[in-house]
Amino acid sequence: MDAFVSQKFIKKSLATAVMMGLMVNYVSASTNENSEQEVVVTAEFSNPIGPDFGYVGENSMTATKTDMPISKTPRAVSVVTREQMDDRASVSVADALQYTPSIQANFYGEDNKQDWFVIRGFNQANDGLYQDGTRVDSAGFYSYQVDPFGLERVEILRGPASVLYGQNPPGGVINVISKRPQHGGSFGFVSVDYGTNDRQQLSLDLGSDITDDIAWRLVALGRKNGTDVDNVEAERIYLAPSVSVNFSDNTNLTVLASYQKDDSDPYLQFLPMEGSLTENKNGFIGDDVAIGNPDYEKFERTQAALGYEFSHKFNESVQFAQSVRYSQLDIDLKQMYALGYAQDFGLEATRTNIVRGLSSEEGKSKSFSADNRLIYKFNTGKLEHTLLSGIDYRWLDIKGQSFGGRVLVADGNTPIKVPTPYPGIYLDTYNPLFNPYNPSYTDNVTLLDGATFQPVTDTDRETTTSEKHQLGGYLQEQMLINDAIAITLGVRFDNTKSTYENKSTNKKQVVSNQEWTKSAGIAYIFENGLTPYANYAEHFQPILKLDKNGNSALPESGKQFEIGLKYLPQSFDGSFNAALFQINKENMATSDAAGNLLQIGEVENKGIELEAVANVTSGLSLVANATFMDSEIVKDNDAFKVGNRPMQVANTLASAWANYRFFGNSLEGLAVGVGGRYVGETYADDTETTKVADFTLMDATVSYTINNMKIQIAAKNLMDKEYVSTCGYGNCFYGNGRNVIASLSYAW
Repeated sequence: MDAFVSQKFIKKSLATAVMMGLMVNYVSASTNENSEQEVVVTAEFSNPIGPDFGYVGENSMTATKTDMPISKTPRAVSVVTREQMDDRASVSVADALQYTPSIQANFYGEDNKQDWFVIRGFNQANDGLYQDGTRVDSAGFYSYQVDPFGLERVEILRGPASVLYGQNPPGGVINVISKRPQHGGSFGFVSVDYGTNDRQQLSLDLGSDITDDIAWRLVALGRKNGTDVDNVEAERIYLAPSVSVNFSDNTNLTVLASYQKDDSDPYLQFLPMEGSLTENKNGFIGDDVAIGNPDYEKFERTQAALGYEFSHKFNESVQFAQSVRYSQLDIDLKQMYALGYAQDFGLEATRTNIVRGLSSEEGKSKSFSADNRLIYKFNTGKLEHTLLSGIDYRWLDIKGQSFGGRVLVADGNTPIKVPTPYPGIYLDTYNPLFNPYNPSYTDNVTLLDGATFQPVTDTDRETTTSEKHQLGGYLQEQMLINDAIAITLGVRFDNTKSTYENKSTNKKQVVSNQEWTKSAGIAYIFENGLTPYANYAEHFQPILKLDKNGNSALPESGKQFEIGLKYLPQSFDGSFNAALFQINKENMATSDAAGNLLQIGEVENKGIELEAVANVTSGLSLVANATFMDSEIVKDNDAFKVGNRPMQVANTLASAWANYRFFGNSLEGLAVGVGGRYVGETYADDTETTKVADFTLMDATVSYTINNMKIQIAAKNLMDKEYVSTCGYGNCFYGNGRNVIASLSYAW
């Protein structure tokens, strides 16, 4: 952290500490003075972060940052438990969410650079991912990827959440909960995996007490695997030590650290639309073809984080909690992608060869986040209050090197004459043509300037810096009337600043925004387990652009209206939810004919969600959901887009998974799981001119457990269906083929 940031951070941290201290003193004094009988101290504080048993998660900190049960929370909340992730052999966070309503997960196929989500029709790339309640700050290629083996559960809050989390996309929040020490004994788990494409993995999860008040845990794995694409491989090392200290019955500190190193080739293959979605005269490009050069491409990432969670209960009604994390990420990326056919560039008369571009990024990202919360529980007459006040701060700093303009790839050193705009004049340069229908690769890769076709090297890259700050304060009141009516009210103020500077060209952009956001919800809790609810929520997200007068762009903003019905059956452990929602996203950036910023874009998404999660018996667990949505571009500078569905957004999503374990007969120890996923048709552009077909995939798992040993075989895309998962911005992406993972594990 440089001197400027350090001074700025120290000042804000001191201000935060002082403000929190004042609030603590005020609330403590209020609870100790001899007041009238309308103030009565009640309630106990729970820790709803797992571990869970089965598929049903009853509590979540994500929706309210308090211990309010999901059944009494007037928001749509889902939990993917550790057991569900294990039963389906989830290999990424996106993979873990493929049986969750309103989420298009892995819509580019499996990616090792980051996890991709569309929630309620809004893209969450680089935003909306949290770990243990604090933001996983990513930007562009500087994206963290959390390995699911290190997680206890994944929580999903659907819809705008800016009141508690600040700048955030309107689709919702995905909050992954880390494994952490468990006081009260020792445990262990070790697993060896082998699977498709020579996947090899060794996993370890150990924990124990040091003393009655100190416990530790170590989660680790090593993995090496290939992919569906020839010669594209990956390696990962992951370590996550943690320690928990109970200073007293009322005070706990949990320190969480992680280290992850990826030494890989980039997974995603950016294919031309012609030859993947539609047929070329040469047929279709094989799903095993590397569109780039695996010997040249690389994706090396090292990410590390150190943080803590601190909680202190002053008395039975007042609790303070703080979550802090510092993260650092180093990347070195070189990846080729299809720009178009050579004929479109005037380089040949046939549609056989393509021209490829290069994405290149090398640099470092540093981020810091702190969330301070004070919770005050009290009664006034028949009203039970949970008052939450908080101050959070986020900081992100990125410094990297990349090419400022388009860079082409010449795979080899064969000379070619490239036509210029001037008749009869050609440039002698290297051959940028590549035949994806009959690919060949060399050890000689030359990079070419996209405008001049002349060679460039890494020394021609530009140095850029990016810095973001967010300081926010929020207040939330939860009222429970006669244990039947739950009301939630929230308000927040944020001060944000984003700075982007190109050190090589001396261009700088600074955007500052101050924003208020609000939320409100109400639920009625019937004794039979039914809970109808309604909510209103707002969101905002800054745009790092300036208008033609040099003024900061307004942040994207919007609101949600939602009504729903929750049901907790009394005869078995289950949760059923239905929700109707409408979300508007406004102030979206578009451009006029001169390229100047316009903010007249608006998207409106309406939909219905249905979700069922149940541990029906001790042996049968079920997950089922469906989403039907109408996503529409309401306003845009381009009249041809108005009324259309945004690209890559599916109008229908559905999935179901069942897992049955045999007990009390000759098949005891055997478990069988089977599931199906449906993703409706999407469009490759905002003008609805190119359609991507819908697809259905099947998954299955079989396992056998004897004593503490378990053998499991899990298959994704069981029928090995070939399909295009999505298209956008001129490129298409094949979905994953059949992937089988066999594992042998031992737990104690």
